[in-house]
Amino acid sequence: MISSKLKIEIESVLKKAEELWFAVALVKDSAFEYIQNTIHENCIQHHLVGIDLPTPPSVLRTMQSKQKKGLFECAIYKSSFNFHPKVYLIKSNNKYVAYIGSSNLTDGGFENNVELNYTISNQSDCLDILNWFDSLFNEGYPLTDENISEYESQFESFKDIEDELKRKRKSIVLKKPNSIINPLDKIDFTDRYFKKEHHWAFRKELWYTDSEEAIEEREMARMKCIELHETVFPQFRDYGIQILEPNPMPDHLISMIRQIDPTKPRAINAMWLSYGKNVNEIKKYQKLVGPDQKSKQTFIHHARLQIRIDIQNIGIWLLFAKENEGGLFDREFFKEQMRDRNFRDKFYQMIKSLPTEYFISVGDENHPCKKFNSPEELHDFTKKDNIQMYFIIGRDYDIEDDEMSETNLPNEMLKVFKLLFPFYEMMKHRI
Repeated sequence: MISSKLKIEIESVLKKAEELWFAVALVKDSAFEYIQNTIHENCIQHHLVGIDLPTPPSVLRTMQSKQKKGLFECAIYKSSFNFHPKVYLIKSNNKYVAYIGSSNLTDGGFENNVELNYTISNQSDCLDILNWFDSLFNEGYPLTDENISEYESQFESFKDIEDELKRKRKSIVLKKPNSIINPLDKIDFTDRYFKKEHHWAFRKELWYTDSEEAIEEREMARMKCIELHETVFPQFRDYGIQILEPNPMPDHLISMIRQIDPTKPRAINAMWLSYGKNVNEIKKYQKLVGPDQKSKQTFIHHARLQIRIDIQNIGIWLLFAKENEGGLFDREFFKEQMRDRNFRDKFYQMIKSLPTEYFISVGDENHPCKKFNSPEELHDFTKKDNIQMYFIIGRDYDIEDDEMSETNLPNEMLKVFKLLFPFYEMMKHRI
């Protein structure tokens, strides 16, 4: 669909936006302010801005200030060629729409000029645009004081001489701090179980992409998790956790390394190895629900013990219920059981007996297990359970913790599983 007045076309979409990606050659303060006033305050924003055209330094300063508040990232794109795109990709209700054409992020581009823009709603095409954006964003320069000042000095000196400014922009030297290249460089991975490459596979730049590079990096992490499984699983019986089973689908022993549905990409920001209900139990649950609900009754939708690795941490948890309506049977069972005083008292005593490092996370609130002073206080906290969010009991580790060494991690995993297994047995629904 063709749109000559982009503001009219895009405004209703912006009001519902959950996340947006804008790549533009020119941004002006008033148009950027319009975007900020139109979108929801929790909308996640990604901006890639050019300086080959006279983008005012003031708007870069405004963007820089928003970066410090979270939910916002921006980079300057500069190369030996002119940066000239006008791309607006918006996500709402798990669907994407893109607007591509001649409109820069200016008052003229959005409503005053004669412009031509085309609306793209095909999800595959939108994901191609997202991948294009991510690849260029990774080449961009951060909005640091140093980079903005470098541009600002040239802009102020030649802002009235457009041709001279264009030539001068090519000589601007922007910098990329080493700290943004790899935050893991300061860690000695010599004796770590998971090495730098295993953690680095979950950097933000790869979350939504199925590029060959991303898949190869995740595959290395997957193989390390398989190695861990082969070490610890035969010892479950010795630790009294023998009835736990890995994911009944052999190909899914480890979480997926590819996007399951490319039209609705999810953030592959971590990898897990999980153990829980067996294949026969899962089949019985699927028989209890209608055909349209079977997809929410798989292994991963039920309580499970797991180890999880992301870019900077390792967690060993009872993932009692996942987000997006996961664990409905388990959640309802536990909620009902907590109405019984004896159950409530026992659960409280078990929670309080966990070591200091353990936490419980319910309804997006995270508290140390030692925090609670009575069964009633703990009960009130568990009432905050939200089926759209995780319910977790466990502990997290820094990469450099002694427990995460090559020698210690398998034993630590078994030790924590043994502590958490009684919670799994007590809290889970049975069929």
